[in-house]
Amino acid sequence: MSSARDGLRDATPIMIGYITLGLAAGMLLVAEGLSWWWAPVWSLVIYSGTMQMLLVPLAGAGEPLAAIAASAAFVSGRHIFYGLGFPLDRIRGNALTRLYAVHAITDEVYALLASKDRTRMSSTYLLTVEAVSQSSWTLGTTAGALAGTGLASLVGARTSLLGFVLTALFVVLAIENWRSHPDVAALAIGLVAGVVGLAVGGSAALLSALGVLALGLIGLYT
Repeated sequence: MSSARDGLRDATPIMIGYITLGLAAGMLLVAEGLSWWWAPVWSLVIYSGTMQMLLVPLAGAGEPLAAIAASAAFVSGRHIFYGLGFPLDRIRGNALTRLYAVHAITDEVYALLASKDRTRMSSTYLLTVEAVSQSSWTLGTTAGALAGTGLASLVGARTSLLGFVLTALFVVLAIENWRSHPDVAALAIGLVAGVVGLAVGGSAALLSALGVLALGLIGLYT
């Protein structure tokens, strides 16, 4: 695990997944009425698959910036702990290189690196895994946004149906999580949080649901 070739080899599964999911994310963005060029911008600056997909309906609905920021803190707060476990001591380079190494940590990248012997990973290997992964996500979202733009010109307003891709994504994730770790109590808390979010509605819907979910899980596992 020392060369760029090693990094490219190990990042290939992530690359395939990011391009596929990125296509859906890009189409969702266009379906909400946003310009296609937001896809590469968000993929470079935000680079958080879950938050990018949640940001699309929030931005499309014109939600307040404070509500979006709070949602981002809830959804992406886990990255703080990823950063604590990341082998930053293996990164060689200037401050910008090290900052990029922290910025480019995602769920999948962290999962891959956590399974490796950190003492054997070179700076080149780590940065290649991250750069290839982010490039794949950016390529996927941009291609999806451009495809969605072309689709919109053909079918018009019906592209709004693509908005269901976000719901479908989380339904699949929920099913896979249940198959791996069936937990009735956690599922019940999630359902209650969803009902609360629907009842509250408006710009506070997501924050209300996330707040109930966080408090419920804290209580459950305490």
